[in-house]
Amino acid sequence: MIRVEAQCTKASSRLLTASHSHDHATHASLSATMLQAASHPKPLFPQTLHNFQPLPCPRIPRPSSVLSRRICFYIHEWLLKPLSTAYCRFRGIRTHPSIYPLPFGLLLKNGPRVREQEGIAMNLARAMGVPAPRFISFAEPPSGHVFSGSMLSPMPSLLMTRLPGIELDAFSNEHIDFDLVKDDLVRILTLMRSFSSPWGASICGVDGGPVAGPLIPLSQLPASTDEVAFYQQIRYIGNFAAKDKKDVAPAEQLFAHPTHAVVFTHGDLNPHNIMVGSDGHVCGIFDWESAGWLPDYWEVSVTAILPRVWGQFMNERVTSGVYAEEVQGHRSMFPHISDSLSY
Repeated sequence: MIRVEAQCTKASSRLLTASHSHDHATHASLSATMLQAASHPKPLFPQTLHNFQPLPCPRIPRPSSVLSRRICFYIHEWLLKPLSTAYCRFRGIRTHPSIYPLPFGLLLKNGPRVREQEGIAMNLARAMGVPAPRFISFAEPPSGHVFSGSMLSPMPSLLMTRLPGIELDAFSNEHIDFDLVKDDLVRILTLMRSFSSPWGASICGVDGGPVAGPLIPLSQLPASTDEVAFYQQIRYIGNFAAKDKKDVAPAEQLFAHPTHAVVFTHGDLNPHNIMVGSDGHVCGIFDWESAGWLPDYWEVSVTAILPRVWGQFMNERVTSGVYAEEVQGHRSMFPHISDSLSY
């Protein structure tokens, strides 16, 4: 696991007390410090981070080489998939078309949307202290390769460790201790938001590239230089310029909010991606394929687009309603970009 340095960076946004006797250089220094503080907004949630200087982001692993991806492809396809078939038959494990359980606590994920960035996001989350799988290897088929006697082309795959516990959505609401889950999610989100983005104000994927996800327009969406540019892309995709101003006004209210902090975001923090143990505590978060550096409200608003129980829980209990206006704005924006959602 990547080691996280425990030291905070010096407070660059601390304002200096100016007296009437200060010269022009002092005033210039004060103005520059205030401008820097304004350019680094703090997350609205949690409260504990409002006066906290973010930690430097752990080192983000580099993508693997083309050669490594090709070698891993043959290992995944010719060794691990057959091994998984035998292992599941022997253990009586139900199989899934894109998930291959393996011995020794391993799991292979296979599918057309699988990207190495998901694995990179897993290891970054682990470095931050989040209970996520450990990414081991990424495999990509050679261009034009097809299996002999098969009509299906092979797909990329990720090898990772398995997480303990059971998916949260396997339980009915009356069997979930939502107080425990809330406290655990607050702790996990606090960890993720304690680190500054290595890409500054950019809205982007974990590696600084395109950002993907179930509610990301045009997924994959090219990286934006900042939140303003991110909204400009959304306006263009939603064809806001050609629509009646009254129709887009509710969404424009979201765009008019003060700049949000850019934080490390899971992007699909729903019950099917959360593991809980026998004690009811969250013991793992998986499916990091939608992870990236996004405005701090995004983690909540993507769960609350539809007024379901989980979205209400995230919006009203986990974050105590601090993103209520952003959630409403995201709901208003959703119909304008829904045609572009192909994830």
